[in-house]
Amino acid sequence: MSCKKLYLENMDCMQVTACVIGCTARSDGSYDIETDVTPLFPEGGGQRSDIGMMNDADILHCREENGTVIHQVTSAFAVDETVEIRVNAPLRRLHTQQHTGEHILSFAYQKLFGAVNVGFHMSEDVVTIDLDRMLTPEQVAEGELYANELLWNNGEVKIYTVTAEEMQTLPLRKKNEKLTGGDIRIVEIEGGEMCTCCGTHCNMTGQVGMIKVLEHIKYKQGCRITFACGELALRWFAMENDMLRKTAAKLSVKPDGVPEALQRKEEQISAVHAVLRQKNMQLAAIYTEKLMKASAETENGPVYGGYVPVDTDAAKRIAEQLCEAEPTALAALFCDDGGRYRYFCMAGEKCEKNCRDAAKVINAALSAKGGGNPKTAQGSFEALPADGFEALLKTL
Repeated sequence: MSCKKLYLENMDCMQVTACVIGCTARSDGSYDIETDVTPLFPEGGGQRSDIGMMNDADILHCREENGTVIHQVTSAFAVDETVEIRVNAPLRRLHTQQHTGEHILSFAYQKLFGAVNVGFHMSEDVVTIDLDRMLTPEQVAEGELYANELLWNNGEVKIYTVTAEEMQTLPLRKKNEKLTGGDIRIVEIEGGEMCTCCGTHCNMTGQVGMIKVLEHIKYKQGCRITFACGELALRWFAMENDMLRKTAAKLSVKPDGVPEALQRKEEQISAVHAVLRQKNMQLAAIYTEKLMKASAETENGPVYGGYVPVDTDAAKRIAEQLCEAEPTALAALFCDDGGRYRYFCMAGEKCEKNCRDAAKVINAALSAKGGGNPKTAQGSFEALPADGFEALLKTL
């Protein structure tokens, strides 16, 4: 016995009395329940599943299996038991707005630019369509406006069934060639959109509210459009507006002044970085001279190193300068990197020591993690040694 799918006939039906015809326990403690009738839409065709209640138990998900709808429910019900099934109406409306909006936006891009929708996915917070050709930002905006004009015209959304033969005569935007028998469900939106679809849809385009494109990127041979409709679009607007206003307040400007304020901040930061780089070069020169006077002599040449109170870029520069000044030397420098410490090993052109081997010694002594090649190595560790680095340097 198959389940009668009321969402195909009457999308405004949100509650129904049903009879349980199957109940199977799942490994996660929930139950797969089949009923003789349901108003809930099962996940499929790019649309997310409805959720709701079966008596006082939660319906977590629905899927279609062998032509029937299986409800994943938190409680078990006996076969032949009568139950009340209720759809989560706000979530149904949100899903319906997204799916109807997807039809309209896809139609707009195909009509205006010949871009065909080859993929559709609805997630919890956004919807995406994949088009078979790349669109410019201007084209994306033009298609968005055209789609919203169809909403504002508040055209009728018709849903009806045809035979496979009749389907071949219709000007469909997208045909499902796998549909070759039985009744085929058609969604026709006033204004030109028509295609096969099993999802839930608004009765009038105005119920979608609005369609807002959030992003478009290159994807495979075409582009991916990310958008939101109706209530979901409102959520995005509220979130981004809140973020914009908080950013404006931090920058002490009005919202429309944020771009210019950020540009000024970037210029200020770039100027500070330039000064910092100059200071680091000066520090590097000072510490290079200081460390060359306090080298650790070993069998295979001098080892220059120790802790230097500079950033990582300056530490690397000091190591380079030490090796340039004394090609037979090994440089091993340690510095603070925002709460965690780092080490850098560098071997001069004529140095007989191996930085990879030096890194192993440092890792063992400081419980560090790192490695490299014979000429350079680096790593990080959590705490400076209590007795300093003098003894460690002599072992490298």
